[in-house]
Amino acid sequence: MQPTSLLERISKGSLYAAVFLLPLWFLPLTQNILTYQKQVLLVVLVFLGLVAWLAKVVNQGEIRLRVSRLYIPAFLLVLGVGISTLFSKWVSSSFWGWPLDVTDSFVTLIAFVLFSVLVFQVLEDSKDMFRLLLTLLVSSGIAVLYALLQAYELYVLPFSFAQVPTFNTVGNMNGVAVFAASLVPLAMSLAFVSKLVLRWIVWAVTVVLLAGVVLLNFQTAWIVLIAGLLVLLAFGMWNMRKRAEFGWVSFPMALIIVAVFFMVFQVSLPGTPGTLPVEVSLSQGATWNIAKETLKEQALFGGGPGTFALDYASNRPAELNQTVFFGTRFSSGSSELLDWLITKGVLGLVLLLALFGTLKVIGVKALLRFEGENFAWMLSLGTFASLVALVVSQLLYPSSFMLWFLFWALLGAISLVTARKVSHLTVTTHPFLALGSSFIFLIILIFGLGVLFVGGQKYMAEVQYLKGARASAQGDLDGAVTNVLSAANLNPSVDIYWRDLAQLYLTKVNQIAANQELSQEERQQQTQDTVSNAVAAARAATQTAPANVANWNVQGFVYRNLIGIQGAEALAQEAYLKASELEPTSPFPWTELARSQVVQAQALSQQQGAEETKAQVLENALENLNKALELKADYAPAHYLFAAVYEQQGKSEEAVTKLEETKLIASPNDIGLAFQLGVLY
Repeated sequence: MQPTSLLERISKGSLYAAVFLLPLWFLPLTQNILTYQKQVLLVVLVFLGLVAWLAKVVNQGEIRLRVSRLYIPAFLLVLGVGISTLFSKWVSSSFWGWPLDVTDSFVTLIAFVLFSVLVFQVLEDSKDMFRLLLTLLVSSGIAVLYALLQAYELYVLPFSFAQVPTFNTVGNMNGVAVFAASLVPLAMSLAFVSKLVLRWIVWAVTVVLLAGVVLLNFQTAWIVLIAGLLVLLAFGMWNMRKRAEFGWVSFPMALIIVAVFFMVFQVSLPGTPGTLPVEVSLSQGATWNIAKETLKEQALFGGGPGTFALDYASNRPAELNQTVFFGTRFSSGSSELLDWLITKGVLGLVLLLALFGTLKVIGVKALLRFEGENFAWMLSLGTFASLVALVVSQLLYPSSFMLWFLFWALLGAISLVTARKVSHLTVTTHPFLALGSSFIFLIILIFGLGVLFVGGQKYMAEVQYLKGARASAQGDLDGAVTNVLSAANLNPSVDIYWRDLAQLYLTKVNQIAANQELSQEERQQQTQDTVSNAVAAARAATQTAPANVANWNVQGFVYRNLIGIQGAEALAQEAYLKASELEPTSPFPWTELARSQVVQAQALSQQQGAEETKAQVLENALENLNKALELKADYAPAHYLFAAVYEQQGKSEEAVTKLEETKLIASPNDIGLAFQLGVLY
């Protein structure tokens, strides 16, 4: 086999592997078994395909380069997101994704765009496009079918994490419904132009996708389906006038009627899965309020890719404190467009809308002016209809990894059939082609290998972290510390490693104190070393991600457990005050600040002549507890600490009254509360 032919097969093979594997891919080797694993696979396959394609160009001394105006806003979008990443609240995680939103990261966006470019440049014609789209549909159909089996508790895989109805290989169940709805127009178009056995296969996939929409019955999915079908119907009627082909138009028309019925009346068919939990998300109004507050500080570039959770903590609505979701930290808003406004600012949103607008204009013009065979026209129509459905979904729903992958894959496909200009460059006509292509090939190869090497380190860190989490769950504290420390050393830019490591060290301090086999000197030395490690890990977490409120809460927790050591109480209170700045509407940091002051007062009780200082500390605790109750009047931990303060002040009657009030708010099965009330009585 000629090297050029082999390289061409590798580049095409990477595309087919991506569209087949990604809808089904997961690996239980890391904490994030789904999205993170898909990102890694996509980056590897894109790198392989890109290197093979460029190597082919260098080897044959000729390049055939298609040109499409669609990639002007696409590349500007990459540039805009890159600038937003540089000004991010957390640059490392905005670039790589983990531990924030892996889908909304700069690396993932580059991989998506390069994959789209490869589809555009590597595939030869509409037949190649048909094979790629068919592979995508078959894989997606299997993924949706598996999700439905899971919803009905018909578990196929033996893994323990897969033995729950909500697990699937696409995302959450509402996301599966939107994913299926987006693909229905494409599947119908391919079914109309397929022959013999392939037609039956595509129709089977179409039925599975429709079943996913009907059985999961998510209203947004119906809207997305209607949008895609309306495009099919509109161009089908135009095509009927021009080409006298109208047999298939009745299918989208009938489905639109059915979809409108389900959407308006919100009925469910008998036998639909009833065990699925309701997906909780922010409303459009709440998301818009967060956007307005975020844009006051970062209007142009936003908080940075993937930083929605950080922006939510800083600007979350105080009204949520009166609901059961007051402690929930949302990682996305109500729609993808509002999320882009929050995380990438006005510039990012404008560039995304420019891409959508360019796609609409080019797609409509191409379909209206298309002069080729009906086979290619139907492929283009189905691809464009599904792209419109995906754009509509981003107005109403936060996009998942698979929805974005689907968008960029179809963008490459529509670019292939709408591209008019193809440039042929050879060494004979352009002498610098060989030198230029070789230079670009080497740059991409070196940069790609660097990304894979660093990404490989981060992947191994995740593997070590999961081992540590499992060791901790099994009670192997030393194994947990060893593995999590290894993860932190491999990838020190992830705050969760340091945060968990600090808490593991605190647990180890208690274990050392209870170990009677150690001498007093050994116990003291080991305790001192472990405390130093806990403090260092807690500080590393806040230094890695100072905008993450969770890091400051853990640092406060660490120092609170060290109260009695000189200066620990001041550092604990400083950490909780910083947490209250980052999450101003949460009662948690004010309550924990008061808790640290209660612990400080208990320590002062053991000191001679500290009565006045203790009284002031307890008054400060009451003041902070009042701040917590101003934010959430029924916050049981704050009420409980009120009783603890009264008890230390010698006000037993007030303490009993407060605990009685707390009993009405807290869980009726709170044994600790009942015990403390009994002690006071």
